[in-house]
Amino acid sequence: MRHDRREPGRLSELKFGLECGGSDGLSGITANPLLGRFSDYAIANGGTTVLTEVPEMFGAERILMSRCRDGETFGKTVDMINDFKRYFIAHQQPIYENPSPGNKAGGITTLEEKSLGCTQKAGLSQVVDVLKYGERLRVPGLNLLSAPGNDAVATSALAGAGCHMVLFSTGRGTPYGGFVPTVKLATNSELAAKKPHWIDFDAGGLVHGVAMETLLSRFIDLIVEIANGRPARNETNDFRELAIFKSGVTL
Repeated sequence: MRHDRREPGRLSELKFGLECGGSDGLSGITANPLLGRFSDYAIANGGTTVLTEVPEMFGAERILMSRCRDGETFGKTVDMINDFKRYFIAHQQPIYENPSPGNKAGGITTLEEKSLGCTQKAGLSQVVDVLKYGERLRVPGLNLLSAPGNDAVATSALAGAGCHMVLFSTGRGTPYGGFVPTVKLATNSELAAKKPHWIDFDAGGLVHGVAMETLLSRFIDLIVEIANGRPARNETNDFRELAIFKSGVTL
């Protein structure tokens, strides 16, 4: 690597994973819609984004299915959802025992509410491809990736698919970081103030009167800085975890 040299690049060359963990009642109101706007912006400029955490699509899957670009992509989306439900059933796990206690303490009441918040990270772009766990990205645009809701497994799968960084929203807070830059967005300003060493961006301003376009512009600037070499918080803290989807129960 000592012979590597920096070269100018375009946003269209970057691939972004979309992830959330420790979601709260503001996830679907602040940080996730902001990520959705960023996803649409990146795709409009030729870039690629990837949504995963299939169990957190349950209840909102029809929204994604309605945006598939063709019948083949629609069929692959249906198969991805149903395969994960069969996986849960095969291991005697209740499909709808979600949200978690932490989600509920943060204000989320039902799986459908959590899923509707989760899928907002995908913005309004059409779904162009669906990847199985372990597959690499093939086409630019909005992709779906089959992986569980576990933060470490999902983030590792996103990086393995070819994502250069993972954009990770959190309302309850988590120090987690993957082995690529893991950019943390706080859903609320209280978390951002309490954990500045974990959080890269405060999306809570949306409930305090800051316009979405203003926050989006600031967030784009941050992403460009990180792509140019500014360390994300997980890199500063040297939090770089890897987890593989195993046989057995991984929710």
